Amino acid sequence: MLPSRFARGVLGAVVFAALWGGAIAVISAVVLLGPEPSSLGTAITVTALFAALGALIPLSYARRSMQQVFVDLRAAIRRSDASGGAVASNPTGWADFDSLTAEMDKLARLRALRIEALIRQEARFRALADSSHGVEAWFSRKGALVWVSRSIERLSGYSRAECMLAPNLIELLTSPKDRPRMLSIAASALRDDERREIEFAIVRKDGRRHWIACHWRRLFGTDNRLLGLRVSVEDIQGRKDAELRLLDTVASLRRAQALQAHYLQRSDDERLRLVALLDTLRVGILFVDRDRRVYYSNRPMRAIWGFADDENLMGMSDQALIERTAPLRSDDDAYRVLLGQVLSQRGRSEPSEIPLRDGRVLEQVSSLVASEDGKRNLGRVWIFEDVTERRRAALRLIEMAERDALTNLLNRRRFHEELGRMLAEAARRHEKVGLLSFDLDGFKAINDRFGHVAGDEVLVEVSGAVAAIVRRNELLFRLGGDEFAILIPEAAPDDVATLARRINLKVSTMNFNFPAGWGVIGVSLGVAFYPDHAGDAEALIECADHAMYRAKAAGKNRVETYDGRLH
Repeated sequence: MLPSRFARGVLGAVVFAALWGGAIAVISAVVLLGPEPSSLGTAITVTALFAALGALIPLSYARRSMQQVFVDLRAAIRRSDASGGAVASNPTGWADFDSLTAEMDKLARLRALRIEALIRQEARFRALADSSHGVEAWFSRKGALVWVSRSIERLSGYSRAECMLAPNLIELLTSPKDRPRMLSIAASALRDDERREIEFAIVRKDGRRHWIACHWRRLFGTDNRLLGLRVSVEDIQGRKDAELRLLDTVASLRRAQALQAHYLQRSDDERLRLVALLDTLRVGILFVDRDRRVYYSNRPMRAIWGFADDENLMGMSDQALIERTAPLRSDDDAYRVLLGQVLSQRGRSEPSEIPLRDGRVLEQVSSLVASEDGKRNLGRVWIFEDVTERRRAALRLIEMAERDALTNLLNRRRFHEELGRMLAEAARRHEKVGLLSFDLDGFKAINDRFGHVAGDEVLVEVSGAVAAIVRRNELLFRLGGDEFAILIPEAAPDDVATLARRINLKVSTMNFNFPAGWGVIGVSLGVAFYPDHAGDAEALIECADHAMYRAKAAGKNRVETYDGRLH
């Protein structure tokens, strides 16, 4: 405003002076050269009067303009510095101009002092940030790096200049595998006001991976305008190394525990043999002499084979004993064949199982008993043990190792075993195997909104609903999270497509009523066939997953069959 007003004043004065000078010249000419010429003194007097009048007019205008300039200067000072300092009255002359000039000098000195203080304060803050153990950084509203502390050099191996000049700091410090996820998190951090933290590994300049914890928070100005993103980085590589060492220690302890359990079992077996004649043992012990007659039997042995507790078996031939117990065995002919093999051996026989008609399973071990010098045969000892519960526990352990604890569906480990077996079988028989991969649309939203307990409820109900649809020869697996798969041997494409549509219809119509509200899910399914789409297990899985992702990209809650293109 001030430069333009001053320019207009100068221009007006020049124009006025030119016009007034011209008018004076005309008047002088008329006085001297007119019809009635006047004397030179009269002309000079008239010209001087008009010149004085012409000077008073611009001086008056200049005075008003100067007063307005003072007002504008004072307003500018008030706006530029909140510390005040302007005089109360409007300037009316040169004294006020001197006062204003002194005041402006004072404000300039104060401002210089404030700027110097701010520079010192900034230097202290920078020194504090640079000397901190962690890394501090400031990103602009558009995600560009504005400032980073010197600690970045120790943490990443890159100099601060290299970090500042990099087009994108995240791309500089992350691996190609982690880069898309970290860029997405960075973009959401600028949109989301929630303060969060994440742990991930950066790639140092020397190529080594280094673990960090990253905290961020959006900062706003007094006008509630976003200033940028403050990021604090903490070096957690030491903690990660300690965690890894702890995991190694735990693994070593578990191996030692397993080895201890193994030796303990062997010690326990030895103890049982040493006290084989004691009736307190849970195993049945039968000693037959070299004439193949019963010499000793303990109470558990008689109970196992159904003899009365007080029945005396001593002196009974082993053949009579076999005939007495024959009705208890599920397959007596197979047992007699096994018995012949055991009797033909001179050493300790391998443990063998004897299934009984009542559902029990006995384990039998036999060994010759030699004299101390090893030259005489004293007879044979038979040990019988009821291993029914042990076999059931082993089956339960196998089931736990092969089944998902939450849904009781077959797990990923069993999935890979069955997939390999089915593909081998299909290759021999020249048949097709269908793989149907699917996961739940909207499951994450239910987990986030209603909690993991609600998410587990959804997984259990969906597993039960889908299990009720699959046929006897089709295997349903939970691979992890909300990811499922179905293996279909002797697969016909039309039948697999029908199965996929039934699953889609069933799951998409399921509603879940939680205390906090209703939850709805969908399901995206991908179908692939061996050998039409892939010749091995990994390729078949990749084809089915690709079809499933294509179903998601096409709008979710639908079925897609692999189209022959992975990319």
